[in-house]
Amino acid sequence: MVGVSVRPAPEWAVRERVVQPEDLDPRLLRPTGRTDRLQVVVEHYVVGAGRCPGCGWPVVRRQECPSRQVAVCLLENRPLPVRLAHLADVVPCARAGRDSAADRHRERAELDALPGLFAAPARSPERGDTS
Repeated sequence: MVGVSVRPAPEWAVRERVVQPEDLDPRLLRPTGRTDRLQVVVEHYVVGAGRCPGCGWPVVRRQECPSRQVAVCLLENRPLPVRLAHLADVVPCARAGRDSAADRHRERAELDALPGLFAAPARSPERGDTS
């Protein structure tokens, strides 16, 4: 097809709104515990497309509410997604970037070294790990 543009016409292009700290649930802007983070996940649960009931953020899919995404990342100790990485300096305990295998190995070694009731079971190496 000659002469057909791959990009949509400029009048149809909608700029994606950048999340600002004031758009997040205020509980995420202070140090929180697991219970507060779980409450944020539940309160910002969106059944379908529309607006998040907790913050009013327009969403197309269930997982797109920024407060919910940040809370899930904090609960699972994962880095923030790329579109929310600029909030890592504002949200306590949040981090951006990718985890390397060396970082994960170091974190696991630190966790295994913590005293507990029982000896930690031996971990199996990650797939593709040759060390």
